[in-house]
Amino acid sequence: MLGNALKKFLAVITLTVILSPIAGAQTEENFIINYDIRYDVQDSGETFVSQTTTITSLKNDVVPTTYSFKTKYLDVYDIAAQTNGKKTEARKETPGKNEIVITVPFSTYSIGEGKQNIVTMTYKTKGIASRIGDVWNIYIQGIDTPDTTIVYNIVLSVPPSMGPRIFVSPAPANEKFENGKYNYYFTKESFSSKGVTAAFGKYQSLNFRIKYQLKNNRILGSVYEVALPPDIKNIQQVKYDSIDPKPRKIRLDKDGNALALFWVGPKSKLEITLTGSAKIMGRQINPDFGGKIQDLPKELVREYTKNQKYWESDNDEIKNFASSILDPNLNVSQNTRRIYDYISSNLTYDQAAANQNLVTRKGAVAALTQRGSFTCMEFTDLFVATARAMGIPAREINGYAFTNDNVEKPISISLKGGDTLHSWAEYYDPFYGWVQIDPTWGTTSGTDYFTKLDTNHFAFVIKGKSSEYPYPAGAYSFSDNEKLVDVDFSGTANSEKDFSPVLSITRAVNINPIQIVRGNIRHVVENTSGYFIYDLQGKTLVPGQKMNVYLKKGEDSIQLKDFRDKSYSIKIL
Repeated sequence: MLGNALKKFLAVITLTVILSPIAGAQTEENFIINYDIRYDVQDSGETFVSQTTTITSLKNDVVPTTYSFKTKYLDVYDIAAQTNGKKTEARKETPGKNEIVITVPFSTYSIGEGKQNIVTMTYKTKGIASRIGDVWNIYIQGIDTPDTTIVYNIVLSVPPSMGPRIFVSPAPANEKFENGKYNYYFTKESFSSKGVTAAFGKYQSLNFRIKYQLKNNRILGSVYEVALPPDIKNIQQVKYDSIDPKPRKIRLDKDGNALALFWVGPKSKLEITLTGSAKIMGRQINPDFGGKIQDLPKELVREYTKNQKYWESDNDEIKNFASSILDPNLNVSQNTRRIYDYISSNLTYDQAAANQNLVTRKGAVAALTQRGSFTCMEFTDLFVATARAMGIPAREINGYAFTNDNVEKPISISLKGGDTLHSWAEYYDPFYGWVQIDPTWGTTSGTDYFTKLDTNHFAFVIKGKSSEYPYPAGAYSFSDNEKLVDVDFSGTANSEKDFSPVLSITRAVNINPIQIVRGNIRHVVENTSGYFIYDLQGKTLVPGQKMNVYLKKGEDSIQLKDFRDKSYSIKIL
């Protein structure tokens, strides 16, 4: 993790007004400095920025002579500036690595109490909007403004060509479609010092190939199971194109993991290759709308607040900490936000972890009580254990995370062969259901990974019943040298069809006496597609799975639900 001061420096644009005294000393309190900034994103991702800074004098003895702003990791060009309506020459300097300072001298200025001096500036940049796969990501850096700033308005203007909104955070004060673009308005009250993050597009489209290497050293053959990337309703839809060799069966565990069973002979090895595709959807929540703690389902509370090896929710240190930040007057999401904020402010990330062959997992108690730096595993463990100690169901997710910056968005679960995975968390809210968050990236990037998760997180396993099992893809290996996980953007969106299940339906002899008495007809339904099929008489049918379906005489269709919970039916021919 970056130190707090450095992290803030990287994430914040600094605006400076250099003042010249006419008589006596001066301070910033002698001026009101207000801002209006517009970010006009083009179809190509290039952004045209126009900003107006209004400096109002509160005394007669000082005037502004120079205006400047400094930014990190944001190249700007085609700069034009005016002061008080007259053109002036803006200077661009690079005093440090990846650092840019733009300085605008006043060519004229107004003197006197209540007088205004106005700086208008335009420039272009390619550093605000970037396309990752099928999703456009936008990041507007926060601005460190003086206390004397009263008005601070931002407009983000986005073309429809970038696709539907996945999320915009923080929530804008207003939004309109005007002049052919979507415009999001932020005020000083709605804008966050961490900046604005947004994503646009239907979904992130991925292709993957994963190898699972199983080795049986026993003198007898045995059945082994491996965890395949799961479907997560409304978040992650997967399609298995091929599994070679075919598993004996695929079953769902209570966490929703798809576990494939394979037979491995005595003293034998087996390599399984899974190829497929995935669609990753975005989701945004408002913690203020979260459900009440007393409305949490009792079964989930019972199952997902238990003490585990790395989630020591019964530990006195963890319980005392949870009690200290739990506010019974707040809802579930507001209380879990308090855990997230504590982690973001107090834990330090171990940047050296990515270069280590083996990273030891320390658990929640160590993350809370020990000094030093930690990996994504401890960030997640502390969140899960604290939420559980509060009585809020929480789990861990292991998976693949796309990152182009290992400082701001690190991954640190190192596996054999060079595969590196990431760990993040989720909690259950009665209003939203299961909510995924990333306390690690929230800490290291300084941006909000609580109210929304980006579309660059691809889940391999969900750990809820156990903090250690199932193992994620990449962990099944009998070789130290071979890379087992390949995930990449598909380049073009996967099939535009929202859901295309294929079912094989065969009428069969009814041998169930109860169903015979009811006059129901037995059908054997097999999921012959690579998709998950939902709510088939209350059950989820994984790829390759069969089940009996009993229909009343005269019924000629089967009712199902798709990935987005939309009901549909399939005719029986």
